[in-house]
Formats: sequence, structure tokens, C-alpha cells
Amino acid sequence: MPEPPVADSDWFEIAEVASGVWRVDEPGYAPDMRCNIYLIQGRDRDLVIDTGLGLGSLTGFLAGRARSPLLILSHAHYDHIGSAHEFAERWIHPAEAEIIAQPTPETTYSDRLLKQEDFSRLPWPGFNVAEWSAKPAPATSLTTEGDQIDLGDRAFVVLHTPGHSWGSICLWDEKRGDLFCADTVYAGELFDFLPCSHVPTYVQSLRRLRELPVHTAFPGHGPLLTGTEFRSVIDTYLAMRSNAFSA
Repeated sequence: MPEPPVADSDWFEIAEVASGVWRVDEPGYAPDMRCNIYLIQGRDRDLVIDTGLGLGSLTGFLAGRARSPLLILSHAHYDHIGSAHEFAERWIHPAEAEIIAQPTPETTYSDRLLKQEDFSRLPWPGFNVAEWSAKPAPATSLTTEGDQIDLGDRAFVVLHTPGHSWGSICLWDEKRGDLFCADTVYAGELFDFLPCSHVPTYVQSLRRLRELPVHTAFPGHGPLLTGTEFRSVIDTYLAMRSNAFSA
């Protein structure tokens, strides 16, 4: 379907949520479903984590705020990859690289999860979720466990945390105690029921993350979490799934 242009200022909102960290979201999409897009401004370069639905020009919106940013995709679900094709550098875990290269509603789960009624307003007249799909955005590089991302004045290590999906990753800033945890941990129902999900693996990933001295968690959905809130989310999930996986 043809996509009429959407004014950059119409579709996105941005707010600074920590020093040098900006959260972008899409207020026309349901609060519990919209992706948290993060812009992290560094001394030497900037980093963007995830891209939302792609129903407006994310790079156009960030122009003047982000300097040729590196894009890290936490995983390949529809609500995180929509604007990935706009970025010159796109990194993702190899387990999901094929999906962003040739995304379909089935492989990104928009066919299951993207609903017309979840929009408080449409990005353009006549927009129909049944006719929408993310554009191909082949990875320019693959990233996995232990990779380092250096912005000059802060650095992250990539943690492979499968369970929500096989290629899910988090970014850990040990110096500041900041964890960008995407859809692995957030306040709300953790999705572990998709075909790409695996509960025992999810449990292992969460047990690992719980041991980190997280000060602030920056999730893929919902509000930021303190370290205490972050561990509480994990503890609640582990207690709920204790009958599904035994140590």
C-alpha cells in the first residue's frame, strides 16, 4: 500500500530520561504495546536502540539530535524494526538477521499482535494494519555475547539473553549500572508464548540478569525501572514459571 508522508513532528515524542539518554515513542499507538526507542548520546558517536513501527521517519525526527548513529536492534519483532531501513549501520544478533533482511508479518509477529484498535489515531488516512509490513533492512554487522560498543565516554557490553526470542540481546553499562533490557524485562506481562519464545531458556536468561548490579533498567516497553523494581519483575516471573522449569 502506498505510504503518504507523515510529518516528523506528528508521529513521535521524545523526552530525556537520564543524562544523555532520550526515549522516543509513538503516542498514537497503545501505551502497553509501543516500543521504547532509545537515543544515547556519546562523546564520539551516538547509539539508537530499536526503531518502533516505522510509520514516520525516525531518522528525520532525530536529525539535529543524533550524529550518524549506530543502530542496535534488540530483536526482530515488528514493533522494534519498523524504521531500521533508514539507518546506515544496523546490528542485530545472527539468530534474527534473516528476519530483518526479509521481514514478513508472520516472522515479525505483526500478524498476531498488531491490531487496528490499538491506534488512538492513524499515521495517515486509510492506514490498515493488515496491509502493513516492515521494510527489508539487512544487517550491516552481526553482534553477539561479549561484543563491546564504545561511545567514547561510555561503553556497553552485549549480553545474549534468549527466551523472549532466540536473538534477544541486552546492553549493559557496568560503570553506570544501566541495563538496556528491551523485551527481556519490563513492567507487565512478559511475552514467552510466541513461536520464537522458550520458557526454560527465558528462565536461565533472567536468572543471569538478576545477578547484575543493575541501578536503572531501560526496558523496551513501559517505564524505567529501578534496580529493585527490575529484580522484582524477574522474581515475579520466576515464581510464576517455577512449575515450568526446575533448576
